Amino acid sequence: MSMWTAIALICVAGIIAGAISDRGKKQSSKKLDEEIQALQAKLDALEADLRDRVSTLERIVTNPKDDLKRRFEGLG
Repeated sequence: MSMWTAIALICVAGIIAGAISDRGKKQSSKKLDEEIQALQAKLDALEADLRDRVSTLERIVTNPKDDLKRRFEGLG
């Protein structure tokens, strides 16, 4: 095998190795993106749930009937 043939084979092997490495990086990046989107969806659901709870608590605390009940209970 001549020196130029060996150099050409090394170059081709390097190019193939680089292509395989890039493909692996893209696949792992795609998996990370999917995991991030799943976590974002969970966070959005939790945020909506917490907003509903806070809204309910605000309604209870600001309800005049409930305030009157608390005052009567405080007297007893």
